[in-house]
Amino acid sequence: MSEFAVEVRDLVKRFGDFVAVDNVSFQVGKGEIFGFLGPNGAGKSTTIRILCGLLTPTSGSAFVNGLDVATDAERVRTNIGYMSQKFSLYDDLEVEENIDFFSGIYGVPRHLREERKQYVLKMAGLEDRRHAMTRVLAGGWKQRLALGCAILHQPPILFLDEPTSGVDPIAPREPEGSYRRPGNTGRGGFWQRPSRHGERSSAGDGANPKRS
Repeated sequence: MSEFAVEVRDLVKRFGDFVAVDNVSFQVGKGEIFGFLGPNGAGKSTTIRILCGLLTPTSGSAFVNGLDVATDAERVRTNIGYMSQKFSLYDDLEVEENIDFFSGIYGVPRHLREERKQYVLKMAGLEDRRHAMTRVLAGGWKQRLALGCAILHQPPILFLDEPTSGVDPIAPREPEGSYRRPGNTGRGGFWQRPSRHGERSSAGDGANPKRS
């Protein structure tokens, strides 16, 4: 088994003549929270989709939990949690129904589903809103619910694609804080968001890694 949670070497992704990801290389250690910063259009979301086994790289290589994303994408997807940039749960289901649905999708053992559901409701602060329709939740509550559903199966690696998009800026670190809580020791997170003023580095207009 690889010593790295994520390992990327000379990764390239082209869509026709457009180069979305241009020779990106980095490594993320196990148990590490890794920030992927860069301006819009730098290829951050495309890189994450490749690492989640949703896109095939044009060239280069990428390994997640020791699995090759190009040849073993299905197994990669069982080893990760993924919270996409766009809200991906079902607005026409209740909060609790969304949790139940994703417990089944992620293969959470039946005898653990109630325990995991209660954990997610408490972590997201939605215990009193469990029967609310998801569509009526404010953006911040929706993002907390999406994060909870992404970690129902306790994945060793979690990918967050702009997790604070549309969330009250007073609490931008909430998703990271949730994943750092007791019980998540040894798990790793991969977090991307656009660069803020003053965060650009020698990476220029490309994506810039930041660890914590």
